Amino acid sequence: MNEGEWNDLQDLWRSGPSPPALVKEELERLRRRRKWLAVEIVGSTIIALAGLGLGVALIVNGGTFFVASGSATCVFVAAVCSIAVWGLRAPKPLPEDAVSHAVAVARRNARAGVRHAASMIWGAVVGLVFAAFMCLARAFLTTEATLAGFAAVGGVLLMLAAWLALAFRYYQARSAALTRLDAIATALED
Repeated sequence: MNEGEWNDLQDLWRSGPSPPALVKEELERLRRRRKWLAVEIVGSTIIALAGLGLGVALIVNGGTFFVASGSATCVFVAAVCSIAVWGLRAPKPLPEDAVSHAVAVARRNARAGVRHAASMIWGAVVGLVFAAFMCLARAFLTTEATLAGFAAVGGVLLMLAAWLALAFRYYQARSAALTRLDAIATALED
């Protein structure tokens, strides 16, 4: 390719249609999200390590209740971490040109948001199962009930309710954006 052909190609690239406003908005959101992704991963890692540490400490403490609840804690942390990794994975688009590439990246971002929200919902389900297991373990494996135990279960259930509400709200927003972006992609293909 000679210099003239290269300049013509650059002019053609710059003169192509600009991405729709929704695509620009989605790409800007993706840029902002990337900044916070590292913070989210570090925070999640610290929480997971603390949960695993608590689970191991409970197992080491001994006793039927502590071994059962420590094992459940380790399984809970592993399940939520697996679900979170699944939610953050997203396939890479194969762009054909500048506009379709922008739409593909925006759609991939919206699809990843939907998966992330779904992973949050499933994480809340796993959390509810964990809370139920802890209550049942306390009921069947110990002879005493303490106020601190009821307060801990109540706190966990309130946190899970808030987490689930936020996840559903996020799921709705990302699903709506994905639907609009799919419509734009379909219009570009026609």
